[in-house]
Order: sequence, then C-alpha cells, then structure tokens
Amino acid sequence: MLIRRALPSPRNARGFTLVEMMVAIVLGLLVVSAVLAFIFSLIRANSETVLSTRLNQELRATMSLVANDLRRARGLADPIAAVNQGGTVTNPFSNVDVSTAGCARYSYAEDIAGGTTNFRAIRLNAGKVVLVRQATAAAATCAAAGTVLNTNGIEITSLTFTNPGGNARRIDILMTGRLRNPPAYMGATPSMAITTKTIRQTISIRSNGT
Repeated sequence: MLIRRALPSPRNARGFTLVEMMVAIVLGLLVVSAVLAFIFSLIRANSETVLSTRLNQELRATMSLVANDLRRARGLADPIAAVNQGGTVTNPFSNVDVSTAGCARYSYAEDIAGGTTNFRAIRLNAGKVVLVRQATAAAATCAAAGTVLNTNGIEITSLTFTNPGGNARRIDILMTGRLRNPPAYMGATPSMAITTKTIRQTISIRSNGT
C-alpha cells in the first residue's frame, strides 16, 4: 500500500528576508576588509624590511670602500729600501689629517699606468662620499672633485673622521645615511617610516716611519 506524503506548499516555504541578506553582505564585507588590511600590512612590513636591509647593505659597502683605502695610508712601495743608516724610515706619506669636518686627507705609494695618484682625500659632498686622487698633496684638497663611492639609492647625511683617544694611528669613521627616494606610503605611515641608519668602524693605519 502506497503512502503519500504531503509536500510543503510553496506558500509556506520561507527564505531570507531583505534585511537578513543585507546584514550578511555587510558582515561579509567587514571580514573581507579585515583580511585585505592584514595582507596589505604584511606587504608593507615586508617592503620596510627589504628597504631597511638595502640601506644597511649599501652603507656597509660604502664604509668598506672608505675603510679599505684609508687603511693603506702611510704605505710605502718598498719599506725596506726606505730604511736609512740610522735605522729609521723617512716616509713622505706620513701625514694623515682628519682635522677638517667631514674630510680625511692622507697618502700612500701607488704606481699606476700613466702616472701616480699618491695623495688622497675622502669627503662628503651633497649626500655623496667622494674619493679624491691627485699627484700632489696641494691638489688633494677637501674641495676637489673625485670619484663618488656610494650609489644613487642612498644619501649620506653625515661623515666624520676622528682619532679615538687621541691616537693618531687609529681613525674612527662614523657614517649616517638614508634612502634617497623611499616609497610614498613610508611617509604616510609613521610606524613604517624608514629611519636613518648610522654605522661606525675603527681602523688602524700603517706606521711606516716618521
């Protein structure tokens, strides 16, 4: 015997009301907005880390060039041949001058094709570290033109050379820099702003003669 069950009448079927649909849509939009804000925050944080790392690497690369060349100050091509009968070495490159703010003047023996550029100066000029190479001490001034050591991606805002503890054979180098063109959102969001970075290195220079 077949038993027939009554199907619900379409008139009695109940769906979502307009208010319920609008509430669901609003809640969905709120969830999507929160997820997107979180994703954008992660992207910006990652960008800040990348840019901060880039700034640090470029500052260290520039510092390495400065320190490596400055470390050669007072160097002679043949120190043994420069020893006189008194047992001392007379060094024509003995002077190392860091008395001018943002500039170091020094020299060492270097023979290159086409002449010599024994006399050097490293200075800060308009956000760039400049290495001056000249054949005479008079030409290697703290205002002379030279080779830029840092890239255009960073701006060096401060460069100082000092003798820590008054030791003339040691030089303390302090360099501060920042990104030259940071993304616009870095300035709009203070918590994400790239701050300037400062690095320091102390080097010992050669002590060949007097």
